[in-house]
Amino acid sequence: MKNWMLAIRPKTLFASLAPVVLGLAVAYVEIRSINVLIAVLTALCALTLQIASNLANDYLDALRGVDNDTRLGPTRVTSSGLISLTKMKNALILTLGIAFLLGIYLMYVGGPVIMVIGLLSLYFAYGYTGGPFPLSYNGLGEVAAFIFFGVIAVSGTTYLQTHEISKLALISGMGPGFISACILAVNNLRDIISDRDTNKRTLAVRFGEKFQRALCMSTILLSTLVCLYLMVAYHFKWIFPVLFLPLFFHKTWLQILYHPIDSKLNMALARTAQYNLLYCLLAALGMVVSFNL
Repeated sequence: MKNWMLAIRPKTLFASLAPVVLGLAVAYVEIRSINVLIAVLTALCALTLQIASNLANDYLDALRGVDNDTRLGPTRVTSSGLISLTKMKNALILTLGIAFLLGIYLMYVGGPVIMVIGLLSLYFAYGYTGGPFPLSYNGLGEVAAFIFFGVIAVSGTTYLQTHEISKLALISGMGPGFISACILAVNNLRDIISDRDTNKRTLAVRFGEKFQRALCMSTILLSTLVCLYLMVAYHFKWIFPVLFLPLFFHKTWLQILYHPIDSKLNMALARTAQYNLLYCLLAALGMVVSFNL
């Protein structure tokens, strides 16, 4: 079980659950109610897709021989031999199958819009590291994280509740989208040496360490500006605590900006994922409280 937990990477799962919480808050503001069954299925589907993406990353990187002795990240169970390629492949297929089964009802409820989102999300779970054009190998990891773990996750969650495309959800989704992009950016900063050695052309490899550090901090700043815009444009005055949240993570930001690239970035990555969850929880609570006062 320990080896499977390493493959699932529980600390990264906040990235899938946080935007669902925010999307539900937007839905509540717009229609004043929440369908609990759909909300639970949405969260489970998002969580399963994230697990599938992590398993695919572990399996496909092992197939490509990307993981080597210079890698600073957590142990990759497939490449290290802790779990066989066959078992990992079967687990990946099973997880994608569960995500699809959970998504069938959501596609039925949401219609063509959710069907498109669901199929794209299934592709992203595998296509991040697999397929003819793996996104992570071509410098598109951060962009994909912004889209799928931000804009699509929040607006898709809201659409399942309201059956309408929401401008508020699209704007709100940019917040966790930028933070999810930061999580990927920190990951790629940590792995810059091993990725360069294996010709994995991430943004960090293409543009260098200084660029990647600046990218990490730029995404955090942009996520804060999203909340500031929501506070002013939509009169969500109780969102203001989110504006101060970055101050409580200042040690993490300083580590990302100035400290050497070493295994300590694993903690910075985990802390950024925690920041994403707190950001979405506080923003969601701020929206609901502002709406009800």
